Amino acid sequence: MRRLIWGMIMAVHPFATYPLYGDEVHRLDEPALRLVISAPPGSTYDRYGRLVARHIGRHLPGSPVVVPQYMPGASGKIAANYLYNVAPQDGSVIGIVLKITPMAQLLGEGRIQYDAARFNWIGSPTRLGETLVVWHTAGARSFDEAKRSLVSIGATSPSGAHYLYPKLANALLGTKFKLVAGYPGGPQINLAMERGEVEGRSAEPWAEWKASKPEWVHEKKIIPILQMALHKHPDLPHVPLTTELPMSAEARRVFDVAANDGEISRPFVAPPGVPAERVAMLRNAFRKTMADPDFIADASHIGAEIDPISGDELDLLVKRVLTADSGTINSLKSALAAKE
Repeated sequence: MRRLIWGMIMAVHPFATYPLYGDEVHRLDEPALRLVISAPPGSTYDRYGRLVARHIGRHLPGSPVVVPQYMPGASGKIAANYLYNVAPQDGSVIGIVLKITPMAQLLGEGRIQYDAARFNWIGSPTRLGETLVVWHTAGARSFDEAKRSLVSIGATSPSGAHYLYPKLANALLGTKFKLVAGYPGGPQINLAMERGEVEGRSAEPWAEWKASKPEWVHEKKIIPILQMALHKHPDLPHVPLTTELPMSAEARRVFDVAANDGEISRPFVAPPGVPAERVAMLRNAFRKTMADPDFIADASHIGAEIDPISGDELDLLVKRVLTADSGTINSLKSALAAKE
C-alpha cells in the first residue's frame, strides 16, 4: 500500500518528499530534491554544488527545496556507484560527480559499478581548466625546469586527478615529479605545501585558487606551470596547455583524451533510469539557473567563475573519452603504470 501511495504521489509531482537521512522525512507539503555531492565540504565540487542548489529549485515545478548530501570517497566512485545503482530513478535525486568519472571507467579501475555513458548528464556551471602549481620555494618554477629538477607533488590516490596529470607528464613529457599520495583531499595537500611537506599540487583550477587562496595568488606563493584543459585561462596566457607542448603523436592522443576529461569540469548528473521528460525538466531548469541574475550575483559574490556546459555537450565530451581507441587506452595505462 505504501509503495502504491508513493507511486501516485510521484506521478503527480516528481519532487515530492522522500526519506533523506535514515528516518528523517520531509512533510508532503515541502517538496525536495536531493543533491549528492561526491567530494568533501570545502572542495570546488562542494562550492559549485551548493551554489546551484541555492537557485535551481526556483526553476523546477513546485519550487522544491534542494538538500545537499555529502558522499565523498574512493575518488568519487562511492557517489557515482550510489547514483547509478541505488538512488531513486525518478528525478528526485541528482548528483555532482567528479570530472574523472568517465576516465576511471576507461582505465578499468576497480570498484566501478557504473557506465558513465548511461548517466543523464544535466550540465556543468563552469569550464574549470585544471592547473599544476608549485610552491614558490620549489626547485622548479616552470614546466621546462620541472624536466630537470625533482618536484614533489601531493596527491590523494593513484586513481585521482591530483595523481593522473603529473604521472602522465612524467611518463610522456619527461618531467621529474615525485608523487606523494595518501592525502584525504585538496585542502590537506594545500596545508602540506604550506608546511613544506610537498612542493606542488595538480588538478586545481586557477579560478578556484583565486577564490580560495587569493593571498597565495597575489603574493605569488603558488606558481602555475601547466594547464590541463582545452582552453587557457585568460589570466595565464603564457602558461602552456598540455596539448600544445611538443610530444609524440601517441602522447598527443593520450593528452587529447585527458583534456576532454578535464573539460567535463563540475558535472551534474541524474541516474540512468530517470524518465526522459524529467531529464528534460532538469536540464531546462539548469539552463534557466545559469541565466538567473540572482544566481550570477551569488556566483560573483563567492568568486565562482560561470561558463556553462550544456547536458548535450557533456554527453559529447563523455563519449569522446569513453570511445578512445585501444592503442590510446593502452598508452594511458602504460604511462600510469610506469615506475618512477
